[in-house]
Formats: sequence, C-alpha cells, structure tokens
Amino acid sequence: MRVVILGGNRLYVDLYYSCVQSRAMFTVWGLLQLLRRYPGMVPDVDLFFDCMDRPAINRTEYDLAGTGKPPPPLFRYCTTKDHFDIPFPDWSFWGWSEVNIKPWDEQFREIKNGSQKIPWKMKDDIAYWKGNPDVQSPIRIELLKCNDTKQWKAQIMHQDWIQESNSGFKNSRLSDQCKHRFEIYAEGFAWSVSLKYILSCGSVSLIIDPQYEEFLSRGLIASENYLPINISNLCPSIMSAVDWGNNHPSMAEAIGIKGQQLMEDLSMDRVYDYMFHLIMEYSKLLDFKPTPPPSALEVCMADEKQREILEKSSSLPSSTTACTLPTLEGYND
Repeated sequence: MRVVILGGNRLYVDLYYSCVQSRAMFTVWGLLQLLRRYPGMVPDVDLFFDCMDRPAINRTEYDLAGTGKPPPPLFRYCTTKDHFDIPFPDWSFWGWSEVNIKPWDEQFREIKNGSQKIPWKMKDDIAYWKGNPDVQSPIRIELLKCNDTKQWKAQIMHQDWIQESNSGFKNSRLSDQCKHRFEIYAEGFAWSVSLKYILSCGSVSLIIDPQYEEFLSRGLIASENYLPINISNLCPSIMSAVDWGNNHPSMAEAIGIKGQQLMEDLSMDRVYDYMFHLIMEYSKLLDFKPTPPPSALEVCMADEKQREILEKSSSLPSSTTACTLPTLEGYND
C-alpha cells in the first residue's frame, strides 16, 4: 500500500492488494494514532508499505554507492542483514482481532501479572513452545522433533487457531505460558510477533538462530536478556540451555527478568517515538512534494470486534515531544 501524510493531520492510503487478515487496517490505525499523538508535527511523507512477511529488497541487486541502481525504499514489519527493507512496528501493537491479542500496553501488563503469580522455583523446569508449525518454517518442523520432556527437556505444542477461535480462545492466553522457566522463540514463515510476548514473560527466552529482524529485536543481547539456541544442533542445544538454567537458577532468573524489563521499557510511548523519528528522517530524503494519488482513500473500515480493539489502542495528544535521538558520533552504522 502507498501511504501519504499531509499537513501533519491527513492520511491517505492507496491499497494495491489485500493484506493477510486485518494487518493493513491495524497498521493504518497505528499511523492515525501517531498523527493524533503528535498533531501537526509529523512531516509530509509519501512511502510504500508491504504488509506481507518476507523482505523483498535484496542487497545484492542494488547499489548504495550511487554508481548503479539504488534500492527502492520499502517499509515492512521485518528485514534481514541481506535486505534493505525498512522495519516498522507490526500491526499487533494495536491488536490482532483474529487471534484475540490485545493492544500492546494492555497485553504486556496481563502477561507480566501472570508471570508474577508463580515464583521462579515453582515454574515448570522445561522449555515450552506453542505455535503453528504449518507456515513453511523449516525451524518449526525441526522443533517438533524435540517434543520430549524427558530426553530433550522440551514440550512442543501445535496451535490450532481455528479450534481456538471456536472455543473462545480459552487455551491461548499469552500469560499462561509464563508457568514455564524457559520459553522458545522459533521464526515462522518470516519473523514472528510472538517474540515480544515471550520476552514479556520473565522466563528465559531461548531464541533459535533468528534470520529476520524486527525493529525491537536489534536491542537484544545474547546471554543478557535471552539465550541463543543453535539450529544445527537444535534439540541438544535446547536441552543444554535448560540444564544450565536449572543448575544456575539465580543467573537464569536474572536473564528472564532483564528480557521482561526490556519489553517493559518498550511502551507504546517508545513505539510511537520510533515511528515518529523513522518517518521524520525518511521525509528528509524526499526530493518531491508528497501529494495523494487520485485512487487513495481517507477512511478506515473495521468490523465490531476490530472496532472494540481499536478503541482500546486509541491515542491522545502527547503532553511532551518525541524523545530526542542521540547523536551518531562514535557509531559505525
């Protein structure tokens, strides 16, 4: 979709094809809330946003030195070290009606409160993962082989979202995962929105060799707020991490707490700040005056369930300006 912002308070969208489920609507809603949060402050901008999963702007096909074909700027939810796609907060920060996920601040509080109900020493001393392996993910297919709590110290569960929806999502409360000491993050078709919910639990996050980057994952530090898991030796690597954590409970608990604190710092205030500065810096690169295309719309449609979630994530004008970015002196990239 093409997104045009004008005057700091008008947003136009030209949708070229339907996104998966309600991604486009919640993403547009997030942009509208940014305009409400900083009225008149968001610069005029014209950008393209791809709401599908995998990055498309391959570094090997373009030239940044100016001697060949420059990469086209394309915003999406994730990127990789081999792509130029620009990472943007995913739609689930404002809610995901199809799987009953609430807006981020509310969902984080619920997960954190659930994590504090069971002391660390009382949590299940195994690694846990529950998700959909049927998404063309070699990692998740391989992970199914580790479903043995005695041999590999891991419980791997298949999530059937159709069944969950029919049962009112009784077995998919994100806070329920917090009864385990170790939570596994496995990428799906690309990145997965589950990373922030896993880190929020206060359990030790076991992250399997991630290929994709979302904007928040760049702040993660191995062995400080998560433990890395080797995909080439998957099941033994999970078992080794679990054994280490159970033999060093204080150190393991500290890693889980640091991961949770990182997500607590990632409030919606910080999400909006990231969006604001990203769009601000991008707008400085435009060498033309943005104008809405004739086919663009200035409306956002939602059904009853979606409207309920949207209202919960509605923003108000901020009493302060966006956070100040540090200078880039001393940074290599």
